[in-house]
Amino acid sequence: MTKAHARTDRALVARSVSRRFGAVQALDDVDFEVRAGAVHALVGENGAGKSTLAKILAGVDRPDAGTLTLGGEPYAPRDRADGRIRGVDLVPQQLSLVGELTLVENLLLAGRRRLLRRRAARASLVATLERAGVSVDLDVPTARLSQAHRQLGEIVVALAEGATTLILDEPTASLGPVEVGGLFDHLRALCDLGTAVVLITHRLDEVRAVADDVTVLSHGRRVHAGPARGLEPAAIATLMVGELPAPATRAPRAPGEIVVDLRGVSAATDAGTRLDDVTLSVRAGEIVGVAGVAGSGQDALLEVLAGLRAPASGIVRVADVADPDAAQLLAAGVAWIPEERSDALVPTLSLGQTLDVYDVARGAGRGASAGDAAERLRAFDVRPAVPSLAAGGLSGGNQQKLLLARELGRSWPGTPSGAPRLVLAYGPSQGLDLRAAQAVRERLVAAAEAGAAVLVASHDLEEIRDVADRVVVLYSGRVVADLPASEATTARVGAAMAGLTDPHPAEDTA
Repeated sequence: MTKAHARTDRALVARSVSRRFGAVQALDDVDFEVRAGAVHALVGENGAGKSTLAKILAGVDRPDAGTLTLGGEPYAPRDRADGRIRGVDLVPQQLSLVGELTLVENLLLAGRRRLLRRRAARASLVATLERAGVSVDLDVPTARLSQAHRQLGEIVVALAEGATTLILDEPTASLGPVEVGGLFDHLRALCDLGTAVVLITHRLDEVRAVADDVTVLSHGRRVHAGPARGLEPAAIATLMVGELPAPATRAPRAPGEIVVDLRGVSAATDAGTRLDDVTLSVRAGEIVGVAGVAGSGQDALLEVLAGLRAPASGIVRVADVADPDAAQLLAAGVAWIPEERSDALVPTLSLGQTLDVYDVARGAGRGASAGDAAERLRAFDVRPAVPSLAAGGLSGGNQQKLLLARELGRSWPGTPSGAPRLVLAYGPSQGLDLRAAQAVRERLVAAAEAGAAVLVASHDLEEIRDVADRVVVLYSGRVVADLPASEATTARVGAAMAGLTDPHPAEDTA
């Protein structure tokens, strides 16, 4: 046995774990085991208890009942730091890097090896990045990194710090196919050395791609546990959410007036991504998908269109407003769903206050009644649908649904149909289970049918192809492809995302 196996050859086991939050039974008598040297996928619908179980395993939370063991020994971490000392580390949905510090400085801050020097810390991170096959700037404040690079950075810090049981809560939600492939290669290499990995994901194809074992939670209870081999994504989906309804029939749409009009726009974000001479238009009733790997410029495009960043050059007109700022766009009926939900939600506001924040801000009264708010929350399947609950108390997926309820579930003043003039959505179904993701995509289509222009940016090709009438691909800040949906095959879009010319565009009709 190698030294690495001797150090990591141990199982993390939970037996009969339960956890309640008020009236909500988050976990109910759950058993769970992750083996050394294995990837164990933990799946379930939003609110099924996945994040609660992950926090208990990592020491962030404690169970009301049940026991934990690590390598056959009792394991009862007092907090996350105590769990990390035992080699169990959690990379949460809400990333925990200190934004003012570089990745090197975050490793020095978090490291349990107190004598670790800056040079050694940097060398450890460089080696980890090379094995993962990804590139992240180690020397800028992490707040300036893109969401995808912050996600990768937190994983890299945990690995460099010596985690032997790694819990990843939706690690691929903001990653493109290149980054996902590199991450999975690295996870398999780690498992070969004995590391145990818990992978929480809603992308069921990832279970088949990388997992050895799979556990399915539903409404806080374990409904399945066993090998991943031979378990098809469709079967996992049925265990999670039952039979999904067929997608709603789409009415034909004729594009109307131009709502978004960019001409020769260049811009750069604080994270270093950019737009380079981009020309793009989106019409009323049209859904345009913007694809690209991390760092391709999608974030810069959405910041310009949302009025959060002035371009360095070019002409911007959105919803009849030239060179708009965010306040003007809100007044003009622009719904905004950012890549990071924390940019649009205040954790201390209640769910009801969150839904009504726009109306209250413009002096339109004190907001809807608790009953109306609860009905709106239920319409978007926010769990629990309790208007008085603080937004920060929801799981990540339910926070996403809360944000969608505010942006897509209200009647927008000043528009004939009550629908927004424009919907800007960056990864709108990230962190959502299959049923919720399907509902979100149907709502985006419904907004377009009501006359809204819709622009959806995502690193997930399926998310884009499921809704888009046109697919635009960004690479290194430039538009490298603009295709009608019928021509946006996986091969053509994937090649464009990688900056390559697709030699056989007609061979892939998927």
